[in-house]
Amino acid sequence: MSSELFDNYESEYSSLVATIRQRIETTLPELIGADRSNALRETDRGLEEAQELVEQMEIELLSLQGPTRSRAAPRIRQYKAEVERLKRESRKAAQGLGNYENNRRALLGDVPTGSGTSSQAFSSEDSPLGSDHRTRLLSGNERLTRGSQRLQESHRIAIETEATGANILNDLRSQREQIINTRDTLMQADGHVDRSQRTLRTMTRRYV
Repeated sequence: MSSELFDNYESEYSSLVATIRQRIETTLPELIGADRSNALRETDRGLEEAQELVEQMEIELLSLQGPTRSRAAPRIRQYKAEVERLKRESRKAAQGLGNYENNRRALLGDVPTGSGTSSQAFSSEDSPLGSDHRTRLLSGNERLTRGSQRLQESHRIAIETEATGANILNDLRSQREQIINTRDTLMQADGHVDRSQRTLRTMTRRYV
């Protein structure tokens, strides 16, 4: 059970880190203004979740045994170092200003289509406060959904483990009954042998 949970956390971590790395290396340099700020906040939240997943893997590591634990421990150290490295890269990205072309267009008032920063970007409906509030709500919903999925997966594994344990107990109970029946049969056979021996001794004395 713990090994499967560890694998699930590890898979989720790898997918999340790939998204974070792609955002830092490819997406952030192309963004400016509110879009860049939102992407940076999403990156920070993703890094927090990645660190939580590493901590969950550390907890599961305690219940792993033998070679499985020996192989998993170095990977966790690697993941912790990777999260710290991505945090440093995120801080560097936060200090940057985006790529040169986007900055030049923004200064000239010619914002590229699709960047999300148009003449309506600073209207009351899409004010920084409202945008930030919606972003936090969406991020919170996503984290709740992922947490719920992890709980459901853990519940499923627990049920499967319980079913496996019940089957093993049934098999042991059946084997115990077979052993008891075999013992009773042997005891009956011993009784028959004892009676046969007494009968033979009696017959021998008569003929002597």
